[in-house]
Amino acid sequence: MAIQQACSTWSNGQISVAGLLLAICVAGCEPSHPSLDAIQKTAAATAKDAGTGEQPIPTDPRLQQSFAEATRPEPPEDWQRPPDLTLTGKSVGKLYTEVVRLWDSIRFTTKTGKPITYTAVLDTELGTIEIALRQDLAPNHVRNFVALARVGYYDGLVFERTVHAKSEEQPEVEVEVLEGGCPLGTGDLGVGSLGYWLKPEFSKEAHAEGTVGACHGQEPDSAACRFYIALSKAPFLDGNFTVFGKVTQGLDVARRIFWLPVRNDPEYPEGDRPEKPVVIRKVTIRTSEDRDGESPPKLQ
Repeated sequence: MAIQQACSTWSNGQISVAGLLLAICVAGCEPSHPSLDAIQKTAAATAKDAGTGEQPIPTDPRLQQSFAEATRPEPPEDWQRPPDLTLTGKSVGKLYTEVVRLWDSIRFTTKTGKPITYTAVLDTELGTIEIALRQDLAPNHVRNFVALARVGYYDGLVFERTVHAKSEEQPEVEVEVLEGGCPLGTGDLGVGSLGYWLKPEFSKEAHAEGTVGACHGQEPDSAACRFYIALSKAPFLDGNFTVFGKVTQGLDVARRIFWLPVRNDPEYPEGDRPEKPVVIRKVTIRTSEDRDGESPPKLQ
């Protein structure tokens, strides 16, 4: 089965795991950097031992990579030219410029090194979905999502696709995935970017119910604006997609959206299009300082 762009690595019906791993070339990959959580705890311990009462800013280079370092500017193969306007009539060029402008201002620590955590609140037509963003797993994907939300990119877009998938190697495992954030609201192949693409931040984090990840295509560094919510365990996605959040409230809302009537259009065999896509009215970003040094919510 050909592996397609924009989360089409899974398809409606059957998935070849061997093909998936061959296509995105990440089988057995492990992150070579220490976790952000571990670095922050080390910084806190160092400050305590020194008796300063202040935490030095962690030195993990992932914490504040520049836009240029975190992205690729050239389009992946077979991608379409980014649209001039989004589904809601926003200028793609202006949105791109605003994301770049905000990038460096989105930080994960205070001046004294205390962690700052982010929560995304999605106000949808069917209710609210809250997502704890996991900068400890994928800081650049979190920074990208926060920037897009703050410039209003997601406001008025839709959940454009639902996917029921199985693995040929694990036919007993059924995967249910809800996708959203396409600039044109279609989820078509080669669509899903404002003109930049994120480098992957794969991790060992397991796909549990409520996992939020970045849609990418045949090339692992082709994630951009689209995201997915896993509504079931999805072991054959582990390590092959960038996980950057977890639904902490509103998973029932996501499931209601998932089970709405779909078109089952044969023109789109890689996933079902809702008859009436649910609108994301607004995405609001909340921040808080993790004063207790506790880890973000685990995906279990």
